[in-house]
Amino acid sequence: MLLLLLIGTLSLSAQGHKLFSPAAHDAADYHQRVVMDFMERYFGKELAAVRQTTREHKMADDKVYFRKGSLSDLSQVNDTMPFSITMYDRYYEVQWIREGTPFITVVFPAQYDLLMGMSQSEAQQKLRNAILAAPQNSDKKDIPTGMKQLEDNIYVLKKENFELESLNDAIYYKKKDDTYKPVFDNAHQDFSAANLFHGLISGLDYRMYIEQSVYGMKTINYSLTLSQWLNYCDELGMKVFFGIEEQREDGLLAIVLAQCKELSFNHLLSVVIPDKFVNDQNAVLKVRLTPYIPVHNVKDLYKQQLTNSKKKVWQ
Repeated sequence: MLLLLLIGTLSLSAQGHKLFSPAAHDAADYHQRVVMDFMERYFGKELAAVRQTTREHKMADDKVYFRKGSLSDLSQVNDTMPFSITMYDRYYEVQWIREGTPFITVVFPAQYDLLMGMSQSEAQQKLRNAILAAPQNSDKKDIPTGMKQLEDNIYVLKKENFELESLNDAIYYKKKDDTYKPVFDNAHQDFSAANLFHGLISGLDYRMYIEQSVYGMKTINYSLTLSQWLNYCDELGMKVFFGIEEQREDGLLAIVLAQCKELSFNHLLSVVIPDKFVNDQNAVLKVRLTPYIPVHNVKDLYKQQLTNSKKKVWQ
């Protein structure tokens, strides 16, 4: 997947700590900024902190390779060279062009711990602050095309599902007088809840009580608003899958999977949505959050989540 071709200004300090110009950094999207920050930190600080004789070993351990050029060639990059940041499946390629031909090509895994420079446990501890720091998203949702009629006046757009047909990216609209509006009513609580977690319902901001798992079989508790969570998902460009696991007398038990392919992790949420959430803006969503699940582990953990939730009833 090609993210963007940037004509960047790049300057190497004497220590190699600074690579990308503020202008190039500011013009990039979130994932490109993460890659730029990684390049500056990795080649400017992390490699400088190890002995020269062990740098190649560290790069091999981290799976950071020069497909073209070498580490010493970075000092030859000038501030007029165009460069590109490209993602292919589960790895990134950063390439600089000189005189119309590739000059330096660096490849490395699309792994959040490597790119963000922190372990899973550290990322888990900092997640709440990352959510709170996400800028408010003011983009209005356009009425989608390609919807299919589900009921008399209910239409659905579904592109993907995760593992099970019931865990999917479906959004629901109601048609009235040739006008489509997102479904949000008591007659369709499951559709309404799905639209809520896909950010289609404006003007409501439920509280979320989070019980988040962290390293060492421990948990931390905190509160957020739904809009803060949605802003975070939007900033990271996360793909959201939603499914109703159980319809109970006191409400809905839902599973939400927020997927960030660009950084190869997923957040898995088990959410209790109170029965009267459509009419009660003070309703509190109770969430069990398992964050930063590597892409290759999420299917097993999701199946385990389904098994465990059937054994234990939330209060």
